[in-house]
Amino acid sequence: MIVVSGASGMVGSQIVLALLEAGMGPVRGLYRSPSSLDSARRSWEFQGFGHRWDEVDWHRADLEDPSEVENALEGAHYAVHAAALVSFRKKDEHLMLRGTPLLAEHMVNAALHHGLKGLVHISSVAVLQGTEMPLDESVDPQRKGLNAYARSKFDAEMQARRGEVEGHNVLIVNPSVVLGLPFWADGSSRLLRSAAKGLPAVPGGSTGWVDVRDVAASVVHGLRNPSWGERYILSGSNQSFEAFYGGIADRLGKRRAPVVRARWPFELAWRLLALVEALGGPTAQLTKDSVKAATSQGGYRNDKAQAWGIPFRPFDETLDWIASAWT
Repeated sequence: MIVVSGASGMVGSQIVLALLEAGMGPVRGLYRSPSSLDSARRSWEFQGFGHRWDEVDWHRADLEDPSEVENALEGAHYAVHAAALVSFRKKDEHLMLRGTPLLAEHMVNAALHHGLKGLVHISSVAVLQGTEMPLDESVDPQRKGLNAYARSKFDAEMQARRGEVEGHNVLIVNPSVVLGLPFWADGSSRLLRSAAKGLPAVPGGSTGWVDVRDVAASVVHGLRNPSWGERYILSGSNQSFEAFYGGIADRLGKRRAPVVRARWPFELAWRLLALVEALGGPTAQLTKDSVKAATSQGGYRNDKAQAWGIPFRPFDETLDWIASAWT
């Protein structure tokens, strides 16, 4: 049996589906929020796999409770850890820095206790830093200089590495910005909603993007062809934010927002929005960390993953897919 944490999220639910489709069941999907589970079910139904929903052992568990994690991994042979807290908001920093590593710690401890054959840890390219772009797996993760989200993912990854030192088989994958269907309240679903509503301006930065189906396929591949101890960057292509937001706008019949390549207007905007929020206004959708990410020129190499046997879908094909779920 394979246990997947974060199974109600965009990435985790796609991994569960991919495992079933690959004939690698039984699968136990761990979730915490029933509302998020509803989002996962909508995703499966949209993809035409709603009939497979009841094939999963859906197991509600609080991953911050080590006893619940121990019980959830009972009888498992492998585990996939996809659960994490995701936010760029200042008020969520403490929750992320405490919660994300804690979830990984409990999963690793339970995997060691039950003697699982291996653990696939879903990390992020956010932990990777370097001066030469695009980055590849030769870059060592460094905590210094990372934003709160990246530090939380770094600390979680260190828990996975600690399990490896203690004798467990661990495989780490580092996805770039994961694009999936717009049925969740957070993650890249928020980017799609922003594009659908229309933006006043698009920043001039760039980054790596990957289809959630390719992330799920990499997990299946990693369990079928184990490369324990390895790290793989999962990034389909490097594209500008203009290509993403403009591409979605085109597909939804919206006007393309102008591209503003200067950083200072966005720096001013996030400060003003933070002030409004502090005075009792709505939660700011633009933050210091999100502005830095969106105005920087970033990118990643996927040579190692491709050599391992992971094909990546074209960027435009992914945009067609996620936009079709919106219309």
